Amino acid sequence: MYKCSAKAQLVMDQIRARCQSDTQTNNKWTGRSGNYMYIMGRENADGKATGVVHKISEDSSHKLCGSFKIMSDGIITRFTGLSKADWNSFMNSAETEYKAKYSESESTDKPATEKVAV
Repeated sequence: MYKCSAKAQLVMDQIRARCQSDTQTNNKWTGRSGNYMYIMGRENADGKATGVVHKISEDSSHKLCGSFKIMSDGIITRFTGLSKADWNSFMNSAETEYKAKYSESESTDKPATEKVAV
């Protein structure tokens, strides 16, 4: 399984859900100007999710048309074939889900006492 930061993974989950609703696959969706698919790239040590985007032709062949980059903090900086409105929707949903999942576990932990060198 591809490893990236929790926030980047939540954004990828939103994109995967879009693909499921459009084409019943995990990596293909219908955009404004055609059908697209993404292919994950190499894992990044800093938690980014990256890869390439292909446009699918009428004859089911596909051709490289761009790329995508989701930063480790869940911000989409590039995703060919998805509109900015989609980006914002995915990022907002992922942020809401992140806060719901991870804020509860952080609030139950005891805060660390600070040690100050004198």
